[in-house]
Amino acid sequence: MHSPFLSSRGRTMAAIAAAMLLAGPGGLATRSPGHAAVAAAHPVSVTETAAFVTRDKVSVRISVFVEDLFLFHNLKPNEQDFLEPNVIRDGIEKHETFLLERFVIRDVAGAKLSGRVVGVKEFEMPTEGVPMAELMAHKLEFRLEYELLQPPEFLTFSQHLVDQDVLIPAEMKLVIKQENAGTPFGAVLQPDHPETVRFSWDNPALPAEASEEEWEAWYQKQREETLGITSYSSVYSFLYIEDFEVRHEILIPLLSLEESVLIARDDDAFLDLAEQDVARPQIEAYFSSGNPIEIDGVTVAPRVDRVDFYGLDFKDFALQAERKKVSMANARVGVILSYPTKGPPATVKLTWDRFNRFVWSVGVFIFAYDDAQKATLSRIGNSNTFEWQDPGRPPAPRLSETSSALPSPPTMRVPVASLILACLVPFALLAFARQTRSRRIAVVVLVLVSAATWPLFGWEIKQPFTSPPSLPPDEASAVFAALHKNTYRAFDYRDEGQVYDALAKSVDGPLLRDLYLTVRKGLEMQEQGGAVSRVRDVAIEAGAVEPPAWETADRGDGSFSYRCTWTVRGTVQHWGHLHTRTNQYEALFQIESRDDAWKITHMDVLDEQRLNFETSTRGM
Repeated sequence: MHSPFLSSRGRTMAAIAAAMLLAGPGGLATRSPGHAAVAAAHPVSVTETAAFVTRDKVSVRISVFVEDLFLFHNLKPNEQDFLEPNVIRDGIEKHETFLLERFVIRDVAGAKLSGRVVGVKEFEMPTEGVPMAELMAHKLEFRLEYELLQPPEFLTFSQHLVDQDVLIPAEMKLVIKQENAGTPFGAVLQPDHPETVRFSWDNPALPAEASEEEWEAWYQKQREETLGITSYSSVYSFLYIEDFEVRHEILIPLLSLEESVLIARDDDAFLDLAEQDVARPQIEAYFSSGNPIEIDGVTVAPRVDRVDFYGLDFKDFALQAERKKVSMANARVGVILSYPTKGPPATVKLTWDRFNRFVWSVGVFIFAYDDAQKATLSRIGNSNTFEWQDPGRPPAPRLSETSSALPSPPTMRVPVASLILACLVPFALLAFARQTRSRRIAVVVLVLVSAATWPLFGWEIKQPFTSPPSLPPDEASAVFAALHKNTYRAFDYRDEGQVYDALAKSVDGPLLRDLYLTVRKGLEMQEQGGAVSRVRDVAIEAGAVEPPAWETADRGDGSFSYRCTWTVRGTVQHWGHLHTRTNQYEALFQIESRDDAWKITHMDVLDEQRLNFETSTRGM
């Protein structure tokens, strides 16, 4: 299954295909007339087919040799080794029904289009018939039409001219031309191996002689419309490497997967919901036990996050797939396997061992942090592994608590010894009440000693009638910014326990659980089936320190509230698609000292709004 997106080499092949399309019955032959007309001498039967697609119908011309009638319908020659005219005409009638049954076009939902034979262009038939030695010298052209209810975006073509147990294969050279499109699409149809073609009515394919700049602009528009998934028969593999997780995502055609996984169903053409549910654990087991991934030299068992079934009309595979019946001819299966890590991995090794007769090679897109690259893994030779090594990224700073040390409160010195001696003066006056001279001497001595001890013995105490110490506004803003940043950095971890432990460094009390749920909900993208986005950027837009808004019995000195408006930009990445959402929040926080560290203890969300949501492709 392919999309008609052609490289420069592909455009050359398309030009050849166009020549075949226009050649007509006397055009390109695949076998010389001198070939012997016996089945054993023809290991491959080749049929040429040209399809012209308009908005309301598909017109098909299928060119065959008389020999094909002989091979497919076991026509009997007469005693002179001639196929008589009535035998050939009987073969023509049989081949009309044969082609309608064995050449199949399906719509986007997998439904088989109803076709009819509108004519057969015959050769001038000799009265005596055609000798067996000249069957390859005569061609027939069968003309078929298939009505369309609306302009198609996708059509899937398949043929099973011979059954699977027949040793003689049958190929069909297929050329498809879209109305008003310049370059046709060519493919060789193998038995029961469909080809899906996408038709763009607003942006049809350019002519082969178009410039490279025109083709590049055309390609870019096609990539935007399909979000980078441009082939419908290829296996796509995406390897994501992040600080606390390695993730492997696989997008594979259902028919390719069926070669390796038994997918039981009642209808050969479709897989219903109940059958998908039965197939899902088998698919999980197939990929969980294969394609091993080593992280830092250790093979890690995967966790299966998702197994989804997609129809052709589904473009954004990061979305949660709607549960519905899918066509075996053109559906795809998406599998997400995650491998949690305790920290940033140093090395990652992927070995692809899930090959079959339809999957000989796989293109792997690797997204390691901000770097993107592509590798091709093949079953031929020793080329089925990809190894990544950390190029030396600086580690992210560790999450740590924020010390709640406050400015020292104003103090005063109390001269204890001097005050005691000063208090003895009244007693000295009483003791020497009648001895004026002695009383004077005692008072003078006490005053002199008190003065002498003033700088020697004293206590430092807080100044009375002063306010408790508090952070200056700029320092309070810095404390809040650090706590706020740590709150979102905690969600870099993928394990819930690790997230809680990281949050506890900045959040305290009952708010710990509530804030976990609030932030996690804010990071969920419902458009992506509830996937939790990665925080890419947190920006405080406005903030101001306020007096404490909550009264708590254990509130320590320096507590303050902070009113803040901020934006959060988060991303979800799946199958090469990058979904970015930016939200804005306003909330009132309270910050208090807990065990010599600042902690957020209360939060009241005042406003929340989505600013934008966009989807793009990454490195594809």
